[in-house]
Amino acid sequence: MKPTVPFSGANEAGSRGPGLPASLPANSVNYLARSLKQQWKRYRKELKRCQNEFSEKAIHAFRVETRRLLSTLELLGGFLPARRVERAQRLLKQHRDVFDDLRDTQVQLAAVGRMLRVFPAARPFQLCLLEREDRFAKRTGKNVKKVRTGRLGKLIAGCRGNVERQLAEAGPEKALAILLRSVDRAFRRTKQLRMRIKPRDPWTIHRTRVAFKKFRYMVEALAKHLPAVTSERLAAMRHYQTMMGEIQDAEVLLAALDKFLRKKEIKPEAARRFRAELLRRRQRLIRVFLKAADQLLEFWPLGVGTEPGWDRGKRKPNERKSQYDREIQEN
Repeated sequence: MKPTVPFSGANEAGSRGPGLPASLPANSVNYLARSLKQQWKRYRKELKRCQNEFSEKAIHAFRVETRRLLSTLELLGGFLPARRVERAQRLLKQHRDVFDDLRDTQVQLAAVGRMLRVFPAARPFQLCLLEREDRFAKRTGKNVKKVRTGRLGKLIAGCRGNVERQLAEAGPEKALAILLRSVDRAFRRTKQLRMRIKPRDPWTIHRTRVAFKKFRYMVEALAKHLPAVTSERLAAMRHYQTMMGEIQDAEVLLAALDKFLRKKEIKPEAARRFRAELLRRRQRLIRVFLKAADQLLEFWPLGVGTEPGWDRGKRKPNERKSQYDREIQEN
């Protein structure tokens, strides 16, 4: 049986913060420090795969490993110099952004392809997207071969050294408190943004998704050490993120169609019908997500019910309505 360290406090004042488990295996922080090296190896492996193979599957795998490495740096941020973390994160995001235009176009092509049978007038838009995909693929293929990891590798190695030194100086209980504060901070940030979601403003959902993605990868990194984080919970978190991702994809698709319609002439009635269907689809996705939005509170279990305005048993807003609930009613 793995030894555990009692968790008596989540902050300097000694009070236990919301969402912090009572104990974690004593080796969990050491495990994360070692995993930083392993994730760096996986990151370089997937980057090399993209540079050699450059397939949609390879691009997806590389983007996933980039997010995981970013989240591990965020998770270990309490042990690291802020400037070093920021520099490493900036380089990682620059590498990931190389693929953004191509990835968006491929998602749009998949969505339009499923609609062609009902909306044959969308064919010119599909052809335009195919041309864009070809153009972006050539450009991205050239740019990804230019990606170098020397500076980033030195920063990651420096981060590993910092973590090891900090762990040697801090006791296991203090180390766990620092670690869990990072997760709790990411959860509270996500919850704040969720409470500010406006159904008529998809951007507010996108902001929540970006914050949730960071929180989710942190939880996944700790999953082996948190009994409450079951495979079912992780699957539910992936589905929660997917719901928000589909809304963002629908928003980007609408923007691409509007840009296409400004430059190309197609029959006005056909364009109107197709755009109206995309709008209906986006609104349907928003409604589905909003019905499940409060599931967020179940993903960091002990953080639920510890703050005013929430009923611990039912996990639903109580009679004291939040500003978010008032905005829903007004809109």
